[in-house]
Amino acid sequence: MKFPKYCRKWCMTSTLVVLPFLVGCNKAKEAEAEQHHGEHRAEATESATVHLDKHKVFHAGIKVEPVQSKSIAVPLTLPGKVSFNERRIADVTSRVSGRIEKVNVFTNDRVHQNAPLLQLHSQEFLTMQTEFLQASERWTRAQQSAEDKATAKAIYESARRKLGVIGVDDEELKELESSRILKPFLMVRAPFGGTILDSKIRQGAYVQMGTELFELADLSTVWVLADIYEKDLPQVHAGMKAQVEVTAYPDSFAGTISTIYNVLDEKTRTVKARVEVQNRSGKLKPEMFCSVMIQTQFGKETIKIPASALLGETEKHFVFIAVNDTTFEKRDIRTGVETRNFAEVLDGLLIGEQLVVKGGFFLKSELAKETFGEEH
Repeated sequence: MKFPKYCRKWCMTSTLVVLPFLVGCNKAKEAEAEQHHGEHRAEATESATVHLDKHKVFHAGIKVEPVQSKSIAVPLTLPGKVSFNERRIADVTSRVSGRIEKVNVFTNDRVHQNAPLLQLHSQEFLTMQTEFLQASERWTRAQQSAEDKATAKAIYESARRKLGVIGVDDEELKELESSRILKPFLMVRAPFGGTILDSKIRQGAYVQMGTELFELADLSTVWVLADIYEKDLPQVHAGMKAQVEVTAYPDSFAGTISTIYNVLDEKTRTVKARVEVQNRSGKLKPEMFCSVMIQTQFGKETIKIPASALLGETEKHFVFIAVNDTTFEKRDIRTGVETRNFAEVLDGLLIGEQLVVKGGFFLKSELAKETFGEEH
């Protein structure tokens, strides 16, 4: 069926009139939708705020503190074990062969420096004394005659050094040189004051050069070897003060971290730190287990908040800011280093804002109630 030309012209004209009307309707609907979404966003923003009356604020125990930038001393406790001061432990050995005539000290005896530990009858010692006296006589003659003084002096000094190496001190050499009488026994003396840890010989035994006689240690200072876990390494350095505690005594012992070792234990994933501790009382015994407490600095001057203010999941944290006495705003934040007591805030807070440090869980619950009520 064909329409007359004037009918087709009318239909085209009507279509042109209707199209602007439809376009206008669509724009109106889009504007209405945008307005609706805007209202929804405003409601979402408003839902991040909790309004309470003063009665609820009081009974909820809400506490606020100003946001601050600071560096915090954080206590760190490390497991450790008491050890010998390796600079003050020695094996006392025989420097010549001979027979032990007398033993003066035994295990656990305390001795002072140069104390006579035992007497040793040695043919080598007698021979050395004879050579020294002969060299002394030659040196005396050389100063009064034309004999080669340089040679005589060299022989004298060599004989003197030999006796010094086996433990004869200057006073004994002077006495020998003046009296011209050979000493029958060589005195083995303590190189420093300390405790005899182990006596390895008996009276009458024959020993060779190098035979171990005693194990000696100075326990007036000890080393405490503390274990530092990998995550704590950046916070610990040499020179830090430490307090050492053992279960045997209620008091603690002051020490200083002298060095941090360069090797990581692959099994425990820890690095040793050496703490030097004064032990004049002798209470600290090598092989004792102990705890080492140090005060570490938690970061530099950055915003840090109490852990009690932190809410949310591990990867996404938020806090509450007090807008006024009864209004609290939820604030998403980005954290850095976190400890048991504090958290570093990298973004989301300004210095001086009033942070809710106690009562945050109550505000979170109130916020959830308001949000649930709006959804229904």
